[in-house]
Amino acid sequence: MKEPFDFQKVQQQVKKQQMRRNIWLVCMAALMSLMIIWGAPKLIDSFFYNPKSESQLTSLDSYIVNRQINNELTTQNQFLSRYEIKAQGYGNYTITEIYRNLAQTQTNTKTYEVKQNQIQENQLSLPEVTDYLFDQRFHDASSDMFTDSALYKDLLLEKVKGLPKSTEIIATVIFDEDMTLDDLAEWQTYHLSEGEVLWTAVRSTVPTSDQDYQPLGFANAYVGVLPSQEDFDQAFLEKYPFLTHFHSTDAQQVAYSESAQQAAHFTSMLQYLQTQTDFLALEPEYGRKIVSSDQINDTLDYVGNNGVTTYGVSIRTNVDELTALLKTGEDVLAVRVVETTLFHLFQ
Repeated sequence: MKEPFDFQKVQQQVKKQQMRRNIWLVCMAALMSLMIIWGAPKLIDSFFYNPKSESQLTSLDSYIVNRQINNELTTQNQFLSRYEIKAQGYGNYTITEIYRNLAQTQTNTKTYEVKQNQIQENQLSLPEVTDYLFDQRFHDASSDMFTDSALYKDLLLEKVKGLPKSTEIIATVIFDEDMTLDDLAEWQTYHLSEGEVLWTAVRSTVPTSDQDYQPLGFANAYVGVLPSQEDFDQAFLEKYPFLTHFHSTDAQQVAYSESAQQAAHFTSMLQYLQTQTDFLALEPEYGRKIVSSDQINDTLDYVGNNGVTTYGVSIRTNVDELTALLKTGEDVLAVRVVETTLFHLFQ
């Protein structure tokens, strides 16, 4: 005999199923809300430049690595000593960069705001120490604008003679004619045996009055901050030999002379920076301090056809060596003293 239909029991089962469905919907809604709360900022940020992102050279703060490569290419007398990057909102960051001059007598603090793929400098405590002689020689390979250089060298010689012998001098030296890096090494042996070349200006394009292009060069040693220490694979080292001065394959160390290493370092910096398109796009086309992609391309074409040559250097030397250099004037068109520091034994 069949049991009578229990409507109340069926109704209870339906309510239980609806309750389970409602709990599942509430859980899914909560999970979706959490995903939106946690994931939305990252999703939005993914559309904008992130200076804290990783790159082939570093696992964090790729902006700092790119900035230092750009600085080495364009500035002669400062290095990054500290920095801080703070996220301020969707696509917004503030970056503080603290620089020291090579004599470590001045501090230069720069504050930037990166806002949705654009960078703006907010503060500059001290002007950059960039020698105008490099800019003049870069834009004009003739000696016309240096017609009074002999007189200036004589006047500078008298001033240098009056300095204490223990004075350390950082100076800009512009050559009569462009030199190969091998010629520069020979010049340094004869005229700078007690000093050192700090930065080498590179003839990077045909001399031009185009003010959008800036003098480029390379430092002879790495001074700065590395956000992280990375081990690079063979393919990376072969593609960018001596990019960071001290990273190369064993074969490259054997095959490259010192001058060839310097040339490779210069071109590797340009080739690597060429791949950092988001960084290069941070500044507008006018008034740039970041090297433009056009100048990188033109420079690589020029040095590819003509080799890496130099028209001037930034040097660290002493009173006696600079006095001798100003007296003989061999291969030297112009000299300008940028910094003098009285050496202290316990400094």
